[in-house]
Amino acid sequence: MSRPDCRARAGWRPRLLPAIAIVLALGGVAAAGAEPLRPHEIVYHFAFHGLSGGDLELILKPGTQPDRWVYETRASPSLLARLVVSAESRERSWFRVTANGVEPERYSLDDGTAKHGDNSELTYDWTRGRVTGTARGAPLDLAVEPGLQDVMSIRAAPIVDLLAGREPHEYAMLDGREIKHYLYSRAGTERIKTALGELDTVIITSDRKNSDGHGRTWRYWYAPSLGWLPVRIEQREDGQTRMLLTVKSLKWLDAAAAPAPAH
Repeated sequence: MSRPDCRARAGWRPRLLPAIAIVLALGGVAAAGAEPLRPHEIVYHFAFHGLSGGDLELILKPGTQPDRWVYETRASPSLLARLVVSAESRERSWFRVTANGVEPERYSLDDGTAKHGDNSELTYDWTRGRVTGTARGAPLDLAVEPGLQDVMSIRAAPIVDLLAGREPHEYAMLDGREIKHYLYSRAGTERIKTALGELDTVIITSDRKNSDGHGRTWRYWYAPSLGWLPVRIEQREDGQTRMLLTVKSLKWLDAAAAPAPAH
């Protein structure tokens, strides 16, 4: 496109909302013996090539039925980021948690602009094996494949797997009108300083399947003590940090928990 390319390839597209959408949050029962997901609000500070892009808020709330969840992102872009991100944009995913992991049911994106050129509204019919609706302003009717995620639910899928004691693995993601595959793998551990204090984290990388090794790579610092929520997210390209999200605040929405500290 003619304006600066702020699309991230593994689900966190910094028009901030289309998943930055990028790019995480949850609560329910993933599988027998699994730790529960927890509803919450988490805010990340977003930087692109070292320049502040503002804040991104991700909200996870329970749905109206058991094991159903609604995941939403809201952006508070900086003055510069408003050139490519609307503060009025909203991205939502409705999904359920099964014994096998996350299964999306609906996806919606309102790009917050008058033209609505990037708007999407999708429904997954797992019985028929189809996903239908509108993707980036054009009709879509596509066959699904097992485990298919949208650009929001793919953020939830690794967390659900980690809570269930499973290692993140390969995930298929519907990005616009194209299905892409990403390979997740554990890269080590690190204790890092965050706005929530010092935290022990597990680092997991994500690369597009069959890439030549020179594409964009994601690194996630998941905090087991915070229900495996990522507290740092980095996108690298050609050895350089392209995009960085760092946790700014966390508020648990279940009645039993006190909010995590925010500084």
